[in-house]
Amino acid sequence: MAGRKGPAKAEKRTSRTRPTRDAREVFLEHLRKTSNVSESARVAVVGRTTVHEWRDQDPAFAAAWDDAIDEATDALEAEARRRAVDGHEEYVISMGQIVRDPVTGEPLKQKKYSDALTTLLLKAHRPEKFRERYDVQQSGNITMNITSDDDAL
Repeated sequence: MAGRKGPAKAEKRTSRTRPTRDAREVFLEHLRKTSNVSESARVAVVGRTTVHEWRDQDPAFAAAWDDAIDEATDALEAEARRRAVDGHEEYVISMGQIVRDPVTGEPLKQKKYSDALTTLLLKAHRPEKFRERYDVQQSGNITMNITSDDDAL
């Protein structure tokens, strides 16, 4: 603050001043991490309408958008697989309290796996074997009434 006689002047930006990072780059980077269009637009300080206009007008941006969504989805799938196969550790709780090892006094943990994620992954990767199957059969008579109005069809 030494030598200053008043408040610092705000930097004046003209319409020709270009930000150091393009809003499109910021949007795509965040979209790659989250796959959330609204949040990514907010982080890039632009509206959802703007990013959708960019997508409609610029095929390269549209392709980068699709790639970012694919990358975020791949990350989600990898995390789902990790939770299904490797599991995660949780503290053992009894009567609302963490259970401790009687010898060491350390909190006890147990490995938890996600059967639901395992099922989803199997349905995604082997739908011919694991998809839901419905056997629908019609029994009884079907009656159709044809009227003069039906001739116009």
